[in-house]
Formats: sequence, structure tokens, C-alpha cells
Amino acid sequence: MGTITQPSGKRALGVALLSLALLAFPVLAANAASSRAERLRVAKDQYQRAKRLRADLDGTPKKHRKALDYSRVITLYRRVYDIAPFNGIAADALAAAAEMYHEMGSQFGRKYWQEAIGAYRFLQHEYPHSRYADDALFNIAQIQHVHLKDPKTALRSYQAFTKRYPRSRYVPKARDAVRLIKAQRAAALKAKTRKTASSRPEAKAPGKRVTVRNVRYWNTKNYTRVVVDLEGEVKYQGARIEKPDRIFFDLFNTELSTVLEGKTFDVADGLLNRIRVAENRRGVTRVVLEVNHPKDFSVFSLPNPFRLVVDIRGSVPSRTAKKGVSRKAPQKSARDAQKPSTGQTASASLPQSPTAPKPTQDGNHTLARTLGLKVGRIVIDPGHGGSDTGTIGPTGLMEKDLVLDVARRLGRLLQEKLRAEVIYTREDDSYVPLENRTGLANQQQADLFLSIHANSSRNRRVRGVETFYLDFSTDPEVRALAARENALSQNSLHELQDLLRKISRSEKRDESRELAREIQQGLHDGMHKSSKRVHNRGVKRAPFVVLVGANMPSVLTEVAFLSNRQDEKLMKGSKGRQAVAEALFAGMSNYLEGLNSLAAARAPVDTADPQD
Repeated sequence: MGTITQPSGKRALGVALLSLALLAFPVLAANAASSRAERLRVAKDQYQRAKRLRADLDGTPKKHRKALDYSRVITLYRRVYDIAPFNGIAADALAAAAEMYHEMGSQFGRKYWQEAIGAYRFLQHEYPHSRYADDALFNIAQIQHVHLKDPKTALRSYQAFTKRYPRSRYVPKARDAVRLIKAQRAAALKAKTRKTASSRPEAKAPGKRVTVRNVRYWNTKNYTRVVVDLEGEVKYQGARIEKPDRIFFDLFNTELSTVLEGKTFDVADGLLNRIRVAENRRGVTRVVLEVNHPKDFSVFSLPNPFRLVVDIRGSVPSRTAKKGVSRKAPQKSARDAQKPSTGQTASASLPQSPTAPKPTQDGNHTLARTLGLKVGRIVIDPGHGGSDTGTIGPTGLMEKDLVLDVARRLGRLLQEKLRAEVIYTREDDSYVPLENRTGLANQQQADLFLSIHANSSRNRRVRGVETFYLDFSTDPEVRALAARENALSQNSLHELQDLLRKISRSEKRDESRELAREIQQGLHDGMHKSSKRVHNRGVKRAPFVVLVGANMPSVLTEVAFLSNRQDEKLMKGSKGRQAVAEALFAGMSNYLEGLNSLAAARAPVDTADPQD
């Protein structure tokens, strides 16, 4: 019978450690998996942030872009690789960083062409089997050839490219470049040996093509805007084709950024289903918009930087009144209808017959009132959205969520009680640039524009409501608020004179001030019922970018101070939000009554079926 010997001290320790390691292995594996998932989540957040910053940079005129602006975005893209190199998103990020160095070369010179080559080589080395590998080598060859004027090195790179990637879509271009370099070398050799006037001239490179850099879009059920960013001005033509319904544009003398080549954007629910981008033929880029039966579309270009802007419109409610409305509404003012003792809504307080428009509170008749102009289409702008949360309350209520809910509630009231046609600048949690908001209002030929926001203050006790119209202000507090709201503007310094001119326009300022007064009065009266401590902070002037350029009376209202715990608590509930919507509605009703627009909105219509 054998004996059992005890292990030595070192051996016993080793056995114990091995046992612990085996027992801990599932836990370590789980932690590793969790860590990997968390790193991927952080990397994706970084990537989206970098894309947003790059989109902002794309909207800035080239002459006002700084190398530091590019470097900040590149740093974010590189950080994606540092955090999660094991995921395909890292290759996307490195490709974007290399492309930005490519842009910097055009903007800031030779140093950044070298940086671009280094970035493309690193991408190719780290992800040799990614979809960017052939793009990277081709771009290296192009930089060497066109920008660094090094045909000898470029020739080797082009030849290595065609050998390594014989099926790449860039092979025809690479072969053309090889023939051109060889022709230029042959011409140079002849010129050297035959120094006569009859010497054959060097072969000339084709005209430089404009790069299509990026495609951006904002999509809703009734309105979609697509922006194509280009390196320079181009000629284009477009058309609409049915079965399936699609709109396409051909951009001439262009070439695609390698990031866009053959790319497809699958878009969320709305008028736009999908965007496809590809080189249709040599030097022609085709952008195809697969659409969901829109009413019509329009296209225009914007300079500095050159952008092609496509606006797609869906079927919107008619400006005519709805059927089945009684002619016998009591003749009370909208302000009387707000009183609790009446027990009536504003919809039951409309005048029966047209009267002359009332003067403003200053006793003046603005041009709109003199001409008897009416209001039928109203754009409601819920501030912020998407990555731009706006202010955040002490317990986490975000401004972007609050104002979207209030906007929807107000829109329903305007549609149901006044038959107004309501258009929203955003209908979900999406980011819309400030300039695009009034751009949409102008495009839709709106009659009024209301931007809804919530305020904040370092003094947590501050409460109240205030309303602004577009003008200059010397109030430091107002300027600080405007600076916060304008933080995401894409305007640049060279546009200052144009902005000053737009802010100074008087033809809509007086009507905007009157609209602001009525909204502020209605907002304070309505909210004072919910909380006696809501302070009337009045009507103020401010240079808000979101109001600049609007062709119609436009105001911005701050419906609460989310920095105040009581206001935040009130705004968290449905009751408080409905109170805000009804208060805004009351103010707008009073304004419309002063314009004599309510009688026009309530005019009876022919209820006969057009098919009869």
C-alpha cells in the first residue's frame, strides 16, 4: 500500500494558486467580456462625437478653418482606435482621420500631406483586409503624384497598387496615372535631347476634379433636407424617376472621397428611405435619394463652402379650414376665454365676422396690419435635440425632451382650435443646426416662427418666464443667455455684417415684438395659475441666431428655469407641460385676434364632397 506524501511548502503554494486561478477563470473571463463591451460602447460614443464635430467643421468656410480645429477632430478619431482596436469602427475612425489630414494638406500645405501619407500607411498596416486598404494605397500614390510632385515615387506606388489590388474600382485611374507619368517622363527626355521649338510639349494632366466630401441629412415625415458637401463649385443636373420613386443628381467633374465611394445610407422613417452615392461614369458622381412619395422637391446651392441642398416636401395639411365648424361661436375675446369663471376654451371665443386689425400695444399699425395680412402656417421649433441636450435640471430633466413635448401639445391645440397649419423643425430627438430651423420656416413660407426653450441660472432660486424677439441688447445676462443658445451656430466671423443687417431689419421687428408681448402675457398668466411664484421676467431683445434670417415674425420663449427644483418638478409632470402649452396657445390666440386672423381661420367652408 503506497504512502501519501505531503507537498513541499513551495509546491503547496503553487497548487493553491493554481486552484484559485482555475476557480477564478470564469469570473475573469466575464470581467474581460464586460470590459470589452464597455470599451466598445465608449469608442462608439467617441466616434459619434467626432462625426458631429466634423459636420460642424464642414459647415465652416474654408478660410476660417484652423489647423487646431482639424486636430481636435482627428484626436477624437484616433482615440476610437486606442479604445477599441478590435472592432471595425476603429478602421472607420482611422480612415476618417487620414481623410482629414488629406484635407489639411489642401488647406495648410506640405507638412500635412506627409501626415496624410503616414495616416494612410498606418491604416493599411493595422487593417490590411478592411475595405479601406486599397483606398489608402491609392490615396498615397495620388498625394505623391499630384501634391508632392514626386512622380518617381508615385509611379512605384501606383504600380504596387494595381498589382496588389487588381480588382479595385480605382485601377482604371491608377493605370491612367501611370500612363501620364510615363508620357511626361518621355516628353521631358525628348525636351532635354532636342532643345528646339518643335519639341513635343509635355502631356497635360486633366483638369482637377472637385471632391465630393460628405452627405448629411435631416429627415421627418413631412420635410427632409439633404446636404452634399463639396470641395468647390460644380455643375449639376437632377431628375425624379418613378417605380420605385427616387430623385437623383449628377455632379459633373467630380470624384468621390474614398470614404463615400459606393456608400449607402439607410435612413429612419420619413420621406427619405435611403441615399446611395457612387461614380456613375468617369468624372460624374451620382447621388440617388430613394424617397417615400413626396409631394415635390427643390434644389439650390450655397457657397463658401460649396454645398448642394435638396429640400423634399411631403403632403402637408391644407391652409383651408376644416369641415363642420359652427358659425355661431360666442363673440368674446380670446383673453376673456382664458378666465376660469367662463368655463370655455379659446375655440369658443372667436369673432363671427372680420373686423379691422387692431393696432399694436404701442398704438401703431405695422405694415402687416396695414396690409391686412393673415396667419395660416406656423412653424414651432423645439430647441436643441439629439446630442445637444440643452440645460439639464438637478434631477436629470433635459431641456430637449421637455420642449419637444410642449411643442407637440401646442401644435395640437393650434391645429384643433384654430385650424392653423403647423410644421415642426424636429419631430423626434434629432439634432437640427440652428440655421436650418429658420431655413425650414422660410422654405415652407411660414407666417410665424416660435422657438421653445427652457432657461437655467447659477442662482438656483431664480424662477420665471421670459420671451425674446430679435434685436440687439446691452443686458449682460441676456447676452450670456444668447451666447449659450448660439453655441452650436455654424456662422463664421466673415458673416458678421450680413448678420447685423438681418438683425436690424425693422419690417418684421415690430410685429415680432407684438407677438412676443402676447406670448409672454399668456405664458405668465397661464403659469401663474400653476405656481404663484412664477415670476414675469418680461419681453426682451436678444440676438439669437435661431431667429436670424427668418422672413416672418419670430420669437423665442423660455418657459421655465430647469435649474430651479420647483420648476423642474412642475415640468416633469404632464399637467405642468399641458399648462405651458395652453398658456402659449392663449398668447398666440390673442396675437392672431389682433391681426384679425382668427376670423379668417374660422371662416365657413363648403362641405360638399368634391366627387359629387
